[in-house]
Amino acid sequence: YNRINLPAPSASANLFLVGSRVDFTLTKRIFFTNFLQYNSQLENININARFQYRFAPVSDLFIVYTDNYNTMDFANEGALTPVNRALILKLTYWLNL
Repeated sequence: YNRINLPAPSASANLFLVGSRVDFTLTKRIFFTNFLQYNSQLENININARFQYRFAPVSDLFIVYTDNYNTMDFANEGALTPVNRALILKLTYWLNL
């Protein structure tokens, strides 16, 4: 929480950035992480889900799904409107030269 008080004629603001994180470790090599974040300045909710498979030391495969919603539409229409969505694949591999 940030409260910003500025002298006139500038506007003051109360800003919230709230988030949570949940980690599931399924095995020694498979992990699932989920993030949820609300930003009052951008009026945005972000959901981020990450699947991680560690197939060798310092070598991982990541599959990430991210989803952003505009909360202004929820206040006006009672439904969240998706702003953007993405599915990302990332592979890291350790080269020992």
